[in-house]
Amino acid sequence: MSGMLTVDLYHLRRRLLKGSITQGLQGYAKVRALLPEQRVSQSTHRAPPTHPTTPEDFRPLETGCFQNPYAFYRMLRDEYPVYRLRNGIYCISRYDDIQTVSRDTNTFSSEHQGVIANLKPGQDLLQQVRRFEKMTALGIIPADVLATSDPPQHTVERKIGHTSLNAHFVKSLEPEVEKLSTNMLAPLLDAGEMEFMQAFGWRLPMVLIIRLLGLPEQDFTKIKKWCVDTLNSQNGIQTSAELAQSYVSAINFLDYCWTQYLKVKTNPGNNLMGILAKSADDAATPFDDKKAVSAIFQLLIAGSDSSATTMGNALKLLIERLDLQEKMRADPALVNDFIEEVFRLESAFQGHFRWVTKDTALHGVQLPRGSRIFLMWAAGNRDERFFENPDELILGRKNGKKHLTFGHGLHACLGRELARMEIRIVLQQFLTHTRNLHITGETPFVASMFARTLVTLPIRFERATKPAALG
Repeated sequence: MSGMLTVDLYHLRRRLLKGSITQGLQGYAKVRALLPEQRVSQSTHRAPPTHPTTPEDFRPLETGCFQNPYAFYRMLRDEYPVYRLRNGIYCISRYDDIQTVSRDTNTFSSEHQGVIANLKPGQDLLQQVRRFEKMTALGIIPADVLATSDPPQHTVERKIGHTSLNAHFVKSLEPEVEKLSTNMLAPLLDAGEMEFMQAFGWRLPMVLIIRLLGLPEQDFTKIKKWCVDTLNSQNGIQTSAELAQSYVSAINFLDYCWTQYLKVKTNPGNNLMGILAKSADDAATPFDDKKAVSAIFQLLIAGSDSSATTMGNALKLLIERLDLQEKMRADPALVNDFIEEVFRLESAFQGHFRWVTKDTALHGVQLPRGSRIFLMWAAGNRDERFFENPDELILGRKNGKKHLTFGHGLHACLGRELARMEIRIVLQQFLTHTRNLHITGETPFVASMFARTLVTLPIRFERATKPAALG
């Protein structure tokens, strides 16, 4: 009885603190919005130089530069392999360096990624971490888990995650994904046009991960908004007011995850949430309820964004390359090679963060303890030191699956096979059931140093006359 009372008091305190903290953040956001604050991004449409000669020429944190950052990435690889942005983050851009840092989890930690992106000049990382750890212990913000944890904790968590998302399980999902994709595409075919990201790209992966976790599908809209807001907190360009609002969304989102988790904890099923709940009851591991809820939070964000982002980028590249469309219609097996090249050329996440646990150096640049690192997967994926003709889309590239889009080493993405499968099925259905695909409007990318996500992808097409199985 006393254990149950302790649990009830914990969650009562958590909910009270959550309300108090979100009210405070909302008040802070209103005040900050009234004050002059220079946004890191000053230009929405100003194009970057085609051949930048210094990082300052490119203005790497301006919105216009996010639309095509690859000349900047090449310059960094060639001239500034360890480059310090104005916000104090060190960018690592060469393929081999990224691999080296990813493998050295003792020196370069994956923890505290919620803190790393938004520190202000003069703020101490470890001091901020201590503040966040208090809120983590109280269940207000997510704990470091899976992608944001280090060994030995990560080893236990990865084993649990692999139990949930192994290759056999992903293979078993193919009929469900095919049916979901079919049901979503069928009513859109006769219209002959759609804004792909809203009508399809954002929906399919999000609906699937909601189902796999056993969450109510009617909660799709609010879950998706929370995911977008939380990812925005990592984009590196938010004002203080916008960041505070993003934190409010993240806190509300985690509270929702707690609510759903506690509903199933007493009688967990065989879905992903049930597996996490059962694992949290295993006293032999350090995996507990806070980490289980944080894993749900993380799975929803990853499941909602990376597949959708790559799906949109894949369809855009497919439409722009009519020759590849015809090749893949003639030989559907080529779709797999195409997807790997899309992963490499347009990484869903441009990079992920690390922080330095002890004084070290790379390429002669001193990295003091507490320094923040940005591993630029997207820059490494176009490194000519590793990939021949890296800016070209080449089907059957000999080292095509060695891209860094899913990370590297211990933190390679657990959901990578699920993402491959979702994207393959969607592309095959578009190739089979449409003809004369073309883009009808602007296709801007979200302003972010973190994600490579299309805002919109308006397309028009004709329904293929031969296939009759869909719709």
